[in-house]
Amino acid sequence: MNKYIFANQLRGIAAILVVMTHYFGTYFAEQALLASRTFSPEMGFKPSAWVRYFELPYQGPLGVAVFFLISGFVIPFSLRKTSIPGFLVNRVLRIFPTYICCLALGTLAIWLSARYWGQAFSYDGKVLAANALLVHNLMNLPSMDSVNWTLAIEIKFYLLAALFAFALFRKSAAWLLGFLALAAAFTWYHASGHLSALVTPVMELNYLIFMMIGVLFHQHVSGLISTPALAVRVLSVLAVFSFTWSVGPQKGQFPAVTIWYYSAVAVFALCYFNRERFRPVRVLDFFADISYPLYCVHPLVGYCVLKALMGNGLPFGGAVIVALAIAVGLAWLVHRTVETGSNQLGRRWARRLTPQPQAPAAMPA
Repeated sequence: MNKYIFANQLRGIAAILVVMTHYFGTYFAEQALLASRTFSPEMGFKPSAWVRYFELPYQGPLGVAVFFLISGFVIPFSLRKTSIPGFLVNRVLRIFPTYICCLALGTLAIWLSARYWGQAFSYDGKVLAANALLVHNLMNLPSMDSVNWTLAIEIKFYLLAALFAFALFRKSAAWLLGFLALAAAFTWYHASGHLSALVTPVMELNYLIFMMIGVLFHQHVSGLISTPALAVRVLSVLAVFSFTWSVGPQKGQFPAVTIWYYSAVAVFALCYFNRERFRPVRVLDFFADISYPLYCVHPLVGYCVLKALMGNGLPFGGAVIVALAIAVGLAWLVHRTVETGSNQLGRRWARRLTPQPQAPAAMPA
């Protein structure tokens, strides 16, 4: 995968963008929500003028969109190397141990926050378990960290990829057209007032459509489709993605949010077609390595640290440096221990579940 270093480094950049959006933007803009998530008082902090230079409207959506594109691009590589059971086991061990560890650290942080601020820790075992298993949205339970919604979508994409793995490696566009037609029809049917209880699946479908763009880039790099075919198919996916978003549960965000998803496609395509120019960069590669645990651990831990420090009079500039250092340090520790170990275990189990090709029988003398 060295020749695809661009995708790895984009992952690191995406993680940095998301962290910046949460620490420099969400922390000030959503103080009531964060007070309820961290069991702390709403303190009405006001950002200094310099903060706006580190929180731009594109950072969060662009970072998440890049993550989705990278998943669409790299998952077919895993499917090619293993059986379907091996692939699923590998992905379970890739996602859940690291996330559960990060959620445990975040839960500890908000439990300590509740004690520090004299508030009740009101999450019960059902909420904790549903969040750890990434099924909270299907059970109409709150997200504890407000970032695991993307992981819930990742899980569904893995299931979709495993179910239709045979189609992902075909030149024909029939599978893609069929998926897009069904997605558009399902969203339109929901928008017409039917299946009103399926808000979450319809919303998540937007992102599954978008992730297919990454799959198309994989087909191109594998030689299955030409560059003109890639362009036509990507534009077709974007057209349906725009339609489903504009009429679905998130239509109020169209096009203010989707414009950053279009931008992510442009950035990804630019890097993809210049992929031979990418070289190892120590800082980017470091953040790429810890991107997943950093994405998972930074919200709850960071918000609690920021509020505790600022509540004791430390200016935001000093508090955010401490919060960033703690988040990066914890992410590195989780990466070196839980993530690395579970990934190695996942690869071993995937190999065991993948039938090995039999050597041809020797010709009789």
